[in-house]
Amino acid sequence: MYSLNGVDVYIKDKLPEEIDSEFVFSYISARIPFHLAQHIDIIYVGEFPEMKEREINAYYQDGAIYVTNKQTEEMDMIDDIIHELAHAVERNNEEIIYGSGALQREFRAKRRNLYTLIQDKYEVPNSFLNDIDYNKEIDDFLFRTIGYDVLNQLVVNIFVSGYAATSINEYFARGFEEYFLGDKDTLKRTCRVLYSIIDKLVHLED
Repeated sequence: MYSLNGVDVYIKDKLPEEIDSEFVFSYISARIPFHLAQHIDIIYVGEFPEMKEREINAYYQDGAIYVTNKQTEEMDMIDDIIHELAHAVERNNEEIIYGSGALQREFRAKRRNLYTLIQDKYEVPNSFLNDIDYNKEIDDFLFRTIGYDVLNQLVVNIFVSGYAATSINEYFARGFEEYFLGDKDTLKRTCRVLYSIIDKLVHLED
């Protein structure tokens, strides 16, 4: 058992010897404000059927974060946890994040910018410009048809990463990761509305 900002962490299945779990949770605790973790009940580390079914490393569900124990390095595990923490923050602050509609407008504008870059090279799904929530057809198109190696180059100065274009939920979560683990200045310059919302959430307790 460990603790992350007051949240219990239960390691169900053993981590590789090269992963220092104390470092992982201390690193996250030092960077994530206490109040942003208050809606998480527990974090489980291990092997879970849903991860195999969905081919994912982590997910957030019903107040709990589940993260795989099959980690290759500590920063990957840190990234997985903070990404799912972002989804927990999103779920519990929807009015602040989406209430004004500004984030939706920013995301749609970025999707349009990306569309102009790819429309002549790929058969883009009809839903690409209008469906901002998760859509498996869009996900498969970005991941399998274009591929993230190419997509990450296309989205420079539009999204912080190719995965951020998947849906508005992943747009928020990747921005959250970038705010705490990446280049805040690039996030602020590239995604001004997203940055301002995350910054507001971070300073809610001030």
